[in-house]
Amino acid sequence: MRKLPMLRPYPCALAVFCCLLAITPSLAQSPSSLTWPAGQVLPHFPTPASQLDALDVSGLSPDEQLTFCALAGQVNRRQPRLALIDSRHEPEREAWFREPTIDLDLNPPFTAATKHKLLAKYAKEVAGVVLYDPSRNAHLRNVAFTAAGLRKALPVTRGTYAALKQSGVELPILEDLTSLKATTAIEAYEHLLNTYWPRCEKRFIVSARPEGREGDYYHTRDLAAACGAATIWLDCQDAAQRELYGKFLDDMPAGNAVVLGWYTTERSGMTTATKFGIGMVPSDHFRNATIFAGGSHKITPPRTPPTPTLKNKLYITIFLSDGDNIQYTQYTMRRLWDQAANARGKVPLNWTMPPGLVDVAPGILNYYYATATPNDCFVCGPSGMGYIMPVNTLAEPGAPLGSAIDDRERLTAFTQLSARYLQRAGLRVVTVWDNLTPMQREVYAENCPDLLGVTVQNFRDDPKVASSNAASGLRFERLVRAYCGSYDDLRNSMEEQYAKLDDSEPRFAAYQAIGWGALTPEQLVKLSEEVKQKCPNVEFVRADHYFELQRAARERAEKSTPKTTASTPSAGS
Repeated sequence: MRKLPMLRPYPCALAVFCCLLAITPSLAQSPSSLTWPAGQVLPHFPTPASQLDALDVSGLSPDEQLTFCALAGQVNRRQPRLALIDSRHEPEREAWFREPTIDLDLNPPFTAATKHKLLAKYAKEVAGVVLYDPSRNAHLRNVAFTAAGLRKALPVTRGTYAALKQSGVELPILEDLTSLKATTAIEAYEHLLNTYWPRCEKRFIVSARPEGREGDYYHTRDLAAACGAATIWLDCQDAAQRELYGKFLDDMPAGNAVVLGWYTTERSGMTTATKFGIGMVPSDHFRNATIFAGGSHKITPPRTPPTPTLKNKLYITIFLSDGDNIQYTQYTMRRLWDQAANARGKVPLNWTMPPGLVDVAPGILNYYYATATPNDCFVCGPSGMGYIMPVNTLAEPGAPLGSAIDDRERLTAFTQLSARYLQRAGLRVVTVWDNLTPMQREVYAENCPDLLGVTVQNFRDDPKVASSNAASGLRFERLVRAYCGSYDDLRNSMEEQYAKLDDSEPRFAAYQAIGWGALTPEQLVKLSEEVKQKCPNVEFVRADHYFELQRAARERAEKSTPKTTASTPSAGS
């Protein structure tokens, strides 16, 4: 489920935001200052300025990107006024500005040549600088970024600081970390834990790579700078680093906290954080969070069409990945969504979405909701308010097989948090990787009363991954195929399920397709038509209808069957 880098950079976040404002509620309802009440995981920012400054980061060094990302966080916490853009993606960015309904615009962007003029414009809004030397240890970038956020300052190298002074920008040195003797990741983050963590915001932490070509130097960090949150990067494949990461997680409030960013490897990071009941919101390439989180946060979910009448058919529902990932909704999903405008609506499809968008990017959520067809159904990406991995079925270094969370209290806190965000986002179906134990299923059923259904993965056709019904009636559905990228495999499996159908009861089969792979909406329309032509007693349905029909089928079976021999309708498993 790793988010492939080449698929990330579609439209610039700021441009998306501009387009979205036209369909969101009146900005007169927006806050005039940062708001962050108890029970809200991420902050809401003020209404953005109608004309935004922009900085093109494409010509900046990694350390300069850190400096100006911190500047954006400090500037935007008072009012979103500064966006970071990348001219390497200019065609995609300009495509958004051709929308006729935009009422927000960018000033001509500052560049590497004029960046100091931008800093001079906003210099009075920062308290000073924190000096650091990344040549000693790249992880000192994260230490300095954290320290600077707490001081309302900018992290700068000595070279950047000298250039600022030469350009006439005078900022006091609040802290000098250039002599800090921390040569390893462990030493750097132990220093952060002992020195800065007690004063850090605990409702979120940013996991951001501070080195290499895949380094994350200006994505999501602006949110940490604005809020005084910590930025770290620990490799959970390594036992010592995993243990240190656990010290941060253990001090965060389960049920009121998330991790933003990504991990060195998916499963080692996910299983580690899951143990503490803390979900991940993948966002290592999400741009301009402090702009997207501004303005009105009223969400308007689309209406749900009437559920079809239950018949003895094969009911099929198809989920598209990777909707735990806010950068996916910002880039690749938007491209797929628009390109499939003529195909969407011809067959029911379930688009996985992250409920955290209600805080960090309500405009993105409202854009999809406002432009959806009745056959576009929105469901929650794994696993609620953030991605957790309750049961791991694929052994990898740092990610043992089996249950990753046996602490019922922490899982209860996570599911209660999820229930609040699912309700705010209008989502009633959740997808979970990889599986759920009986206890974990009980906790979801107890704490998410509005859910219609939960899907669980079926990697490698593992017989331990099974469907079940909670006492409340909540259905846990084993996917027939999970993360499927093959047209032929999907079609053949559906035909196999159809061969098992008889005239006495309905049958149900749920599938998941890789949303950014070959199974585009256009291909899924073609597949559905091919399957229906060969299998006439098949109906493709939305996920909410799928689970409502299943419940109706169970109730019908219970009424027609003696209590001593209870049965349930067939499911594709």
